[in-house]
Amino acid sequence: MARRVKPGDIVQILTSKGVSYAQLSHINPDYGYLIRIFEGTHAKRPKVWAEVVARPVQFSAFFPLQSAVNQSLLAVVGNCPITEAIAGFPTFRSRNGGRGGSIWLWDGNESTMLDRPLREEEQSFPVCGIISAPLLVERIEKGYRPEAQDRW
Repeated sequence: MARRVKPGDIVQILTSKGVSYAQLSHINPDYGYLIRIFEGTHAKRPKVWAEVVARPVQFSAFFPLQSAVNQSLLAVVGNCPITEAIAGFPTFRSRNGGRGGSIWLWDGNESTMLDRPLREEEQSFPVCGIISAPLLVERIEKGYRPEAQDRW
């Protein structure tokens, strides 16, 4: 069995565009492992992980990381201190009831239903939910960003 993943672990994600890296920043009791996927792909393994984790975050997502590592879908390749830029838990957004349904913001503790449309800066909040390995790879390959998702 693979070792237990822990905050700060860096995982490599193989894509058709090259190798991408993500870092486990938080473990939430309801949603599990929150990973931050860093911009860019790499042709070879970086020598300094601190340079990788200093890159901007392309997107954040809850992902079944331990299961993916256990199945050898992803590999833990290092561990690095979590930078100040991603140390805070992000605010997530969600929509209940499909298009036109209620919009919610969640900070990891409290959920707030909005009685207004999302503000421009809230469009870049990650979308709440747990994603699969194929969707993780697809989002990396397509350059996904939460603010580019259909406007709510």
